[in-house]
Amino acid sequence: MGVTQENKVIARTVLGAFGGKPKVTKYWDDNKNSSIDILSVSDQPQEGITSYSTLGLSDHSINYEVNGTPLRIEIVAAMESASDIYANVLSTCAFNIINSNFSCAPGVIFKDVISMYDQETDMKHVMFVPPFLWEEDLELLEFSNKSVTWLMALPISEGELQVAEKHGPDYLQDLLESKQIDIFDIKRESVA
Repeated sequence: MGVTQENKVIARTVLGAFGGKPKVTKYWDDNKNSSIDILSVSDQPQEGITSYSTLGLSDHSINYEVNGTPLRIEIVAAMESASDIYANVLSTCAFNIINSNFSCAPGVIFKDVISMYDQETDMKHVMFVPPFLWEEDLELLEFSNKSVTWLMALPISEGELQVAEKHGPDYLQDLLESKQIDIFDIKRESVA
């Protein structure tokens, strides 16, 4: 199956937001049944940082509709280029949706998607947040068969997960912002 017109528009939109020279890599699940493309751009939004986006995840349901139209997502992220696991982390998040029918929305946390690739970091999970790094460029796309928006995968620790479970994801997001965490550092210290 070729690339759909919708996915071409999505790729152009992401590339317009990220800038730079893209590289697209196909990732397969463990059973080689499902695949997801991950677009990466080095040195964006700044030198030493790589930006990532799924391409084609929006072909799969997250069990949401807006005005009768399926709402779908693509996942974006930015991480220090020295970390070589984040494309795998995004592919695992995508396979949670594709293969396991996980739902995904702002504040949702996918557990252990980082720790399965790196046991040495305090960051274990990802919390999905609006893509604030690219909010002006990644706006809702409306197609005849679906609407597509973006969510950013933000690494969080076990302690931060517990804060979100106790006080809610908005509280955690405010805490992370008030502590001015380095969102690009997968090895950062936990704030909780």
